[in-house]
Amino acid sequence: MALRISKNQLFILLVVIINTASGEDATKSPANPDEKGNCTCGGFSTSTITAESAPLLAQSPGLMVKCNEEGETACKNLCVALANVTKAKGPEILCKRLKDADELKLSAFFKVCENPWIYADMTADEPLCCENEKIKTCASAPKDNTTAVVDPKTVM
Repeated sequence: MALRISKNQLFILLVVIINTASGEDATKSPANPDEKGNCTCGGFSTSTITAESAPLLAQSPGLMVKCNEEGETACKNLCVALANVTKAKGPEILCKRLKDADELKLSAFFKVCENPWIYADMTADEPLCCENEKIKTCASAPKDNTTAVVDPKTVM
C-alpha cells in the first residue's frame, strides 16, 4: 500500500512538531501595521472559512512579522515551506493528534498578528482517515480490483 502525503497534511505535521517542541502558544499582538506580531500557521477542514471558524490545528513557528501585506507574504512563505519539508511522518502525527478523522482534506491557512486567517492556496490532494490514532484506508480510496493474468506458456 503506497502512502501519499499531501502538502497540506505536511503543513499540519510541521505545526504539530513545532507545537510539541516549543510547548508554547502564539503571543497576541495588536493589528497595527507599524508593529510586529506573530505569524501563525493553521489547518482547517475546508478552504472556505468564516470569521468564527477555528482551525483543527494551529501554532506559531516563532516568526515575528510586520502586521501588513509584507508580513503576510513572509508568513505565507514560511507556512508553505514548512509544509513542504514535513513529508515523512505527516499522516502518522496527524492521526495521533486528531485521534479519528474520516475523509478529511485539510486546507492550510496563515495569519499575522490579530488579522483574519488567509487561505495559503494549499489543500490536501487525498483525504486522510484515522481511527483510534492510526492511519486507515479511506472508503474513497481506489480499490485494486485487477486480476492477475497468467500466460500458460510461462508456467511449468
